[in-house]
Amino acid sequence: MSMIGNYLQLSSAQLESLIADPSNVDAVIYPEDEESNDGIDIDKAWHGIHFLLSGDAWGGEPPLANVVLGGTEVGDDVGYGPARYLTADEVRAAANALQDITPDVLRSRYVATALSENEIYPEIWDDPDDDAIEYLVTWYQILRDYYIDAAAKKNAMLKFLN
Repeated sequence: MSMIGNYLQLSSAQLESLIADPSNVDAVIYPEDEESNDGIDIDKAWHGIHFLLSGDAWGGEPPLANVVLGGTEVGDDVGYGPARYLTADEVRAAANALQDITPDVLRSRYVATALSENEIYPEIWDDPDDDAIEYLVTWYQILRDYYIDAAAKKNAMLKFLN
């Protein structure tokens, strides 16, 4: 089983509705009309990106620690724990912080042994034939752009691992 990081922009009204009735999380994440879900996934790069942004395997300081693993839990288990959300203000703070973390800056933070020592999923960092940093940077750019877009639209964010 793989753990895939997923992100979905929500309006503040949609988020308020979800908070009021967390039993709707599954319906929001897995809508019957799949075309209505314009979210993204960042494959298995979520943990490596979190580590490179926050400097911590599971925690760290907002706003960068909020990008991948932070936020407030909502609803029941959707795969690997409950979904988490960030308000529009938290998304804006994260997006502003991400503006300074270009792909080159993220690349400069990469130390394979540090990721391995901290057991960062998917634990591929010591494979000399694998271009793991480019894998992380590719997915990071998608995630960064998605946050910047969400902030420009004043959207909240729903995040989950499945």
